[in-house]
Parts: sequence; structure tokens; C-alpha cells
Amino acid sequence: STHTKPAFSGKSTDAVMYELHVRDASIDPSSGVSAANRGKFLGLAELGTKTKVGKVTGSTGLSYFKELGVTHVQLLPFYDYASGGFEDSPTFNWGYDPKNFNAPEGQYSSDPANPVARVKELKTAIQAMHKAGLRVTMDVVYGHVASATEFSQQLIVPGYWFRRDANGNLTNGSGCGNDVATERPMVRKFIVDSMKYWTKEYKLDGFRVDQMGLWDVVTLNEVRAGVSSVEPKATIIGEGWSMGPSIGVAQGIQSQLVNMPGLGAFNDGIRNAVKGSPDGADAGYVNGNASGALGGVKAGIIGNTSSDKVTVPWLTLDAGQSVNYAEAHDNLSLFDKLWLVNGGNSRAKVAAESRQIASLLFLAQGTPFIQAGQEFLRSKEGEKNSYNLSDAVNSLKWGERVREVKTVNYYKGLIALRKAHPAFRMNTPSAISANVKFLSAPNDILAYSINGKAAGDKWSTIVVISNPNSSAKKVNLPSVGNWQVVVKGDVAGVTTLETLKKAKTVTVSANSTLVVYK
Repeated sequence: STHTKPAFSGKSTDAVMYELHVRDASIDPSSGVSAANRGKFLGLAELGTKTKVGKVTGSTGLSYFKELGVTHVQLLPFYDYASGGFEDSPTFNWGYDPKNFNAPEGQYSSDPANPVARVKELKTAIQAMHKAGLRVTMDVVYGHVASATEFSQQLIVPGYWFRRDANGNLTNGSGCGNDVATERPMVRKFIVDSMKYWTKEYKLDGFRVDQMGLWDVVTLNEVRAGVSSVEPKATIIGEGWSMGPSIGVAQGIQSQLVNMPGLGAFNDGIRNAVKGSPDGADAGYVNGNASGALGGVKAGIIGNTSSDKVTVPWLTLDAGQSVNYAEAHDNLSLFDKLWLVNGGNSRAKVAAESRQIASLLFLAQGTPFIQAGQEFLRSKEGEKNSYNLSDAVNSLKWGERVREVKTVNYYKGLIALRKAHPAFRMNTPSAISANVKFLSAPNDILAYSINGKAAGDKWSTIVVISNPNSSAKKVNLPSVGNWQVVVKGDVAGVTTLETLKKAKTVTVSANSTLVVYK
């Protein structure tokens, strides 16, 4: 059948990634999804679902994702994984323990005993998301398996699939008891063929590679070439953490991005700079350590593209390789982290800090990424590793999307602003170096201008000012003029909120970002 994918340039900087777990999306009755489809692939295919809080109604599920404006829904693993109990009576799991790489997970289908059901229903969900304008990417884990002794390829060719140390023991850089030898020719071929298969058969739009730092660079580059041969506009990002013993060849860590064009990595530099470490009570830029974190925020603002303005921990060839995020499925949710540092005192303050972080991420050069529910202050009750916990902890509580509508609308406005303005989506280091200029400002305030005209934007000069202080601050504008305000306080978007006539200074309220242009 003919299948039309949503329009997309193929440049990661034009993507807005939204990380989602199939079950979390619809298992809670507040999702408005029909009972039979809750927690299933088909739960992602229902349009027009709603939730109601008091007299206020809000969209949920697929309709909501479409309304939010994200471009790519990145689903946590949905290949066949080992955990989660029996497929017909599952217990919650994220699925980072692969069993069969080329089959969909049965617990997300209406009938796990019928192998055709899971295939058809997954395809139905992907088709529904495509029809709604959303591309779909898959979180994949080829670097380790659930059980090394029972894994199919170990049974077929014993001893070939896994890395071993000098004593013949399985290596454990993954922390999961085994590491896949991606560098061996037939392992490499299997992985490339598998990813091409998912791309072709299920019309996927890209991948997120778990523990990419354990893979060898050659395999990652072959994956990029293979996936591109099927879907030229596919996005591929991964975890470029340094892990485990050296394998004697270059591995897919952050510092190797310069040798892996078309592959991106999560930027933990900007993540830690904006909020502090993922699980600790230490502060970041918005919540108490502005001076210590300002440099890290600036590095992320330029997508780690060059070290001519600020020290960057690793370099990119293209800003799209820097995946700018503050929250993912791992670690405390952003709300829980901010709440911890805040001492559990003020929800309003934490909400303001959350919005300020969103502004830093979406206005930065790079690929913005959020976890589902981040935009409505999703909490996991302070749990930092909820991979096998209950739906009570993990599910999206859709009522929050109505109660926290101010923050949802702020995210929506930032996404619309980013989409409408190429100045926030430059990708070459040379363009970013030429057009982004950090301005001097007091009190650890982040201020920078973008030469919009040179970036092909209809706004000639854009100024972004972010105030991490708990009181309002006055800041000098780079030139006197009539400046149009589009982001201020808790409101963000593309429409002019006010005009500052012949202004040379501006006041920026506490824990907020101001965006003006002329």
C-alpha cells in the first residue's frame, strides 16, 4: 500500500524528539484511550482522545503529541525483550534486555499468542503517527542481550557473538553481564541488516542507540550508511558514554562524533549544566549554581560546534550531533530533580525553573529532546530508576497536562518558535561561530545575540537573555532600538507580546528567559 511519511528535511537540527514508552502513553484511564487498547501499540493509534479535569478538557495521546508540535516520537524498546513476565500478563519493564531483535514485543499487542497481531498492530500505530505528522524512531539495544547462554546466535555459533577477556570470561562494560562483539564481521552484518529491516518493513524514521559507546565506530558508520540507503532522512542518535574495557579499536563515544557524520549523542554537558547532576541534590544554572554552570550552558547553546567562544568538552561536525536534553527515562525526572534541590518547598518556583530550562534547550543550536510528560512536570515520586516499577510510578497521568497547562503552552510556544525560525536551527560550525555572539551581562545572566539575517531568518537580530537569579535583573541590550518581545515570563511563542520603544535596557524577571528581535 502507499505510505506517505511526514515531511522532514533530514537534518537533526530540524527535529524535536519526544521520548515515550508504549505502555506509559495510554495505560492510565485518564488517557481516554479505549480500555482494550490501553498500554498497547493500538493505544498510540487512537485520535481524538481527551481527559477532563473539573470543567476543563484537554487532548491526550496521539492528538496531544500532534498538538504539542514535536516531530519525532522516540519509543523505548519494542523489539521482543525478555523481562516483563509472560506477554499475556506482563509486569512493567523498559525492555533493555533483548531476546529476539527482529520481532516486535508481544505484550503490546492485543493477542500475544497470534504472531500476526503484533506485526499488524505495530504497523497500524506507526501509520497513525505518520498520518498525524509524527515521525517514529526506535530505541535499540544491540550491545548486550538478556541471556548470553540462551541467545539464539550463541546457540547457532557458540563463542562468536560476545567479547571475552584474557581469561575467557564475558566482558561486562554494559553492566548487563555481556558485551556484544560489534566489531566482528558477522555480528556487524547482523546489526546493519536488522536495522535496515526495521527501517524498511516498519517504515521507521530512525533510531536511538543504547550504550553506543560500547560499539565500534566502523559498525556505527555502516549502520548509518545502511539505514540511509532505506530512509535517507533517518535520524540516528545514541548514548556516547565511555564504558567498559577498550576493545582495541575506536568506540562510539562523544569524542568520536567527529568521525561519525550523521550520528548524534546525548549532551550530558548541557544536561548537568542546567540542573546539576541527574540524581543528586547539587544545583545547576537555574537552581542555585549559576556561576559554576554558565560555561557549560554556553557550550550547549552552540551545540559543541567549536571552542572559539567557550570551552567545549567534545566537538561536533554539525550541531545536530549535540542532543540537548535535561530529562530522559533514566534518572530523576526533571521535576523530581528540581524538587529535590528545592527541598520540596515551592511548586511554582520549580515550574518556573522547568520552563527556564526548556527555553535554554529549545533555543540552543542542536537537536532538542524531551521525555514525554516533562512539559507537564511529570513526577516519578522521586524514583531514579523506574525500569521495573509499577504503572502508578511510570504512567503518564493525563490530568497533569490540564493542570499544568501554563507550562505545556510554554513548551508548545518554544517548539513553534524554533520551527518558524532557522536562526535557532543552524547546523554548521562556521555559521554558528559567525552568527552567535555572547554578550556581557551581570549576575551570571546568559545573554547572546544571533545574526538572524545571515542565518536566513526574517528576524534580522535576535537577542536571548536568561536570568537564573531569584529576583528580576536589568540588562543592557546590544543596541538601542524598537525591540519586539516574543518570549517573556511564562509565555513563549512567535507572536509579539509587546514592543520596547527605543529601548537600551530591559528587565528580565526571576528564573525566566526573554527573547526579543528587531
